[in-house]
This record gives sequence, C-alpha cells and structure tokens, in this order.
Amino acid sequence: MTRRKIKTELEKLPEESLLKLLQGLHSLSPQNKAWLQAQLFPMGQDTVYLEKCRKRIVKLVYDPKRKFPDNPRFRDAKKVITEYKKATKDLRGTLDLMLTYVERGHAFTNDFGDIDEPFYNTLLNMFERFATELKMSPARRELYDLFRSRLLKMRATSEIGWGYGDEIQDTVDKLERNLHG
Repeated sequence: MTRRKIKTELEKLPEESLLKLLQGLHSLSPQNKAWLQAQLFPMGQDTVYLEKCRKRIVKLVYDPKRKFPDNPRFRDAKKVITEYKKATKDLRGTLDLMLTYVERGHAFTNDFGDIDEPFYNTLLNMFERFATELKMSPARRELYDLFRSRLLKMRATSEIGWGYGDEIQDTVDKLERNLHG
C-alpha cells in the first residue's frame, strides 16, 4: 500500500477510529511507543525504553553476571542502537547506548584477554561513531560532561590488544582537550 493510499484512508477515518488506530500501533512495539513519544514530547526522553535497550546491549555484548558468557553479538547490539536512534531521535540516549556497547566489549576483553583484530575493529568503529556524533552536537560540552567519567575509566583500563588501547586513549585524550573545561 502506498503512502498516498494510506493518507487517503486515514483522512476518511473519524477521530475516534484514528485514536484507536494510534493506540494499537503504540501497543505493537517498544519502537512505536518511543517514536510516538518523541513526536508528541520532543524534549522528553523515554527512560524506560532507553533502559530496556541498554539491558539488551549488555545481554548481547557482555553481561558479567552470566557464569559462561556467549561471544558478543555486536551486529544485534548495533541494531538495538539504530532502532533507538530512529525511534526517538534522542542523541543523548543514542550516545549512551553507543558507549555502553563499547564499554561492554571493553570489559569482555579485559576479563578474558586479548581477542582478535576484527573484535577490536568493531569496538573502535562504534567508538569513532560515538566521538563523531558527540563532536558534531551543539550540546557537545554538556554531553561530554555526562559521559566523561565513563570515558576516563575506559581510558584507564585500555592497556589491551592490537592497538585498540592506543586508539581508545588517543580518542579520549582528544575529547578531553577539546571538550573539557
């Protein structure tokens, strides 16, 4: 069905039916709920949806509470971030999820030792996206201050694998010079 056809049909609906349709869409998925909330309350942040996404990322990448953790499922975790970003347009929450993704992979390698180069490249790609989005934001200094302690902690524990630690340290150092103070 085309957008034009959907629009035509929606315009025919009485207000009560339109509200019922929206309520049905709202109840179908967390993404729909987050999208509707972002459209109706653009300045608000859906902390419930954000927290669900964070928990999914922890479970997919590395949950230290599990006795025998699975290998990180980076692709699935990346989809969670993409869904959140599309649904909410919430930069702060998106950055938070990106950093959670990198932190969990970082913790995995710290707990289990050096991994392979593709593992580190995956983490560094996400970390670079995080840094780029942060630097492009008009609220970059405020956002950096929110994430600063987490970034400094990661930098302090990054003496690991395949040049990964050097990249983490360099990126955090640049952010610190440009956005702190």
